Amino acid sequence: MHLLFLLRLQHVELPAEIVRPEEIKHVSVLKATGLVEAEIAPAIDPSGKFNMARTAIVTAITEDGIAEIMKLRTERMRPATTWRAARRRRKLCIRCGQPNTPVCSCSPAPEPKSSAPI
Repeated sequence: MHLLFLLRLQHVELPAEIVRPEEIKHVSVLKATGLVEAEIAPAIDPSGKFNMARTAIVTAITEDGIAEIMKLRTERMRPATTWRAARRRRKLCIRCGQPNTPVCSCSPAPEPKSSAPI
């Protein structure tokens, strides 16, 4: 989810103020991993109690963040290509790896359906 938020940030004018608690968590993780530059209020107040930050300001996406975005874009394209290639290939049974002809040898034949009421 954090990386999806990073993808969304690339379409936002920076600096951007983030106020939703779940998005602030995303910013916190992205900042900790070095993918964005951000200002987040301290999590501990002067009395030593933990407080959830109410706002975060994302100032920039780092070079590592941009590289991660590019990586995500190429990976998002790859499954569709892989799926098409898999459909072109002959389908194999998940259990035994043999061609899945009408009924695979490792699975029992389906029982015929009768039309007589029970």
